Amino acid sequence: LLLALLLLAPALPAPHERGLIFNLDVGELCLQSAQCKSGCCHRSSGLSLARCAPKAAETQECSPKSLYGVYYKCPCESGLSCDADKTIVGSITNSDF
Repeated sequence: LLLALLLLAPALPAPHERGLIFNLDVGELCLQSAQCKSGCCHRSSGLSLARCAPKAAETQECSPKSLYGVYYKCPCESGLSCDADKTIVGSITNSDF
């Protein structure tokens, strides 16, 4: 068993390396924001493919963080807040996009 672990250890990726499913860079295809290094899986329309995108900077349009995992407008960078409709009606009608 120990020999098998020693042989497999070099094949296991380090946690900081980019992977096929997680730790995706900006521009790579994604299904959920948790897959992206930036924390934002963005699509420009309902028919477009979602790709990892940088979070919204100051003065850029943004969305509050949601449970859906894919955004039309990315949430704000750390230290900024997004002034948008955070009610359940706003999230259902997507009025914050």
